[in-house]
Order: sequence, then C-alpha cells, then structure tokens
Amino acid sequence: MDLLLGRCSGMLLYAIILFEIATRGHCLSMDSGNEAPFSLFDRFQPRCPADIGSVKRFDPSLAENDHPDSTWVAVFRSSNNKPSVFVKDEFLNAMRTATSPDNSPERSQIVSNEVGIENRSSSILDSMETPVAVARLTPSSDYDQCWVLDNMRCVLKKEKTNEACDGGSEHTEALCVAIDAMLLHYLTENKEAPFDGAIRTKATLVSGALLENRGFQAVQSLSKDMASHKCSLDACMESYANRVVSTSAKAVGSRDRAMAICSLLGKIDRETDLKSSVRSCEDEGDEDYDPWAGVKQFL
Repeated sequence: MDLLLGRCSGMLLYAIILFEIATRGHCLSMDSGNEAPFSLFDRFQPRCPADIGSVKRFDPSLAENDHPDSTWVAVFRSSNNKPSVFVKDEFLNAMRTATSPDNSPERSQIVSNEVGIENRSSSILDSMETPVAVARLTPSSDYDQCWVLDNMRCVLKKEKTNEACDGGSEHTEALCVAIDAMLLHYLTENKEAPFDGAIRTKATLVSGALLENRGFQAVQSLSKDMASHKCSLDACMESYANRVVSTSAKAVGSRDRAMAICSLLGKIDRETDLKSSVRSCEDEGDEDYDPWAGVKQFL
C-alpha cells in the first residue's frame, strides 16, 4: 500500500510539473488578454561574428568588396523547431537558389544538411547550414568613430504573422535576434569606444520599428550618409531595461541578451560618452552639405 501511494504521489507531482511548464508562458504575461505567452524555447540562435562562409551561403554578393573591419551576424534556426520547419526552409532556400539571376558556382551549389535533426546543437548550429537572416556592422566612411549597421536581410516571409514571435512574425524575430547580437558584440569588443550616436543605419519600414523599440532614434536632419536612425545611450538603456522586466522579449535567449546589453550599457560613463566627439560628428561640415548636389546637374 505504501509503495502504491508513493507511486501515485510521484505521478501526481510529475503531472503538476508538466502543467506548470505548459502554463508558464501565460503566467509570465502582463495581460493575458493582450500579450502573447512567454516562450521557454528559442526559435533562432545568432552567431556573431559569423563565418564569412555562412554569409556567402545566404547571398554570395554580400561578401563582395567587404570592408576588412566589418563584422557579420548570422541567425540560424535552433533545434527547438519542428523537423517540418527545417524541411520547408531547405525547400525555400533551394527554390531561391534556383531562381536567382546570379549563376555563380557558389550560388548554384546547394549545401545539403548533413547533420540529422536529432543531432543538431541547441546552442550553435552547424556552420554548413544556411542562415535565415544576416546583418553587418561596418566602419562609416563619412564619420570617424562611427559605424553603419546595414545589410539587415531575412529570407522568412514577413507576411506570415505570429503573435508569439518578437515583432509579430518570424521575419521580425530573426531580425531582432540579429540586432541584439550585433549590439552585444559591439559593446563587448569596444568597451572604450563611445556609444551614443556611434551606430547609424538606413532603416526600412519594418526594421525601423524594431530599431526604435531598442533605443534607436530617428535623425532630425539630413546627413552625408543619409542615415535614418542612430543609437542613443539613454534610450537604449531604457528600452532594454523594459525588455528585461516585461514580456516584450518573448524568449529566453532574447531576455538573456537584453540583460547582458543592459549590464554593458550600465558600465558606460554617461557624461563622458555624451560629451564625446560622436555627438558632434554631424555638426562638422554638414551645415553646408547639399544632399541634392549630384542631381542638380541633370535639372
């Protein structure tokens, strides 16, 4: 009898644990009526700096005439996805490769997945896989001590929405992972470099909203590089702090990256950073700059 009661108690405890895991996301939600559940698993895993071979598998043209000091980030599917998701991605990648106008050997070669689904690493995926999103951080050719975040590209369809994803779709979540990983890499490798206004980018309607949710602010005047957004120390600190304590970061990895970025931003001397030369880089020679000078010859 005691043995039977012990087994029943163990099964009951196991059932309670499974129930808590299943309802964990709903418990972490601030408003269960409006907020999507918090996911205990990551759909994507970033690699930063990424191997240039991964970037070439995504698009060989991106690696052409690349700056030697550029840093790439590649975002891969994690092993937490269903096998059917990997099969669909490989099919879409094959279709994209077959219909591409680029007939180079690197583009025409389709790299097959030699690692089984069950043998995938949950942290860092095989380097022979094709990433679903990439982004690059390269030195600015117009301003000293400034960097340009460009080539933010993702092969996933932005039209397929999913409220459980960061940003509302897998397309936006993959780009979010790339942005967070790149910021984390910059803060880790450039601890003495200024941050406020140091990263500039030309954002689209999709990436602009994601950047603004992470503390990037829209520029107020035209500049040489025609950037639309630049990073702000105070805004980034506030945005990532909110992501740590709220459910806007809808996966474990996203929250961990947000905590790491907050920690690194907190170590920056705010007064020194705001008084750095990065803040005044737009004031040097831009007052008389005419962005339409190259067009006037045709008028």
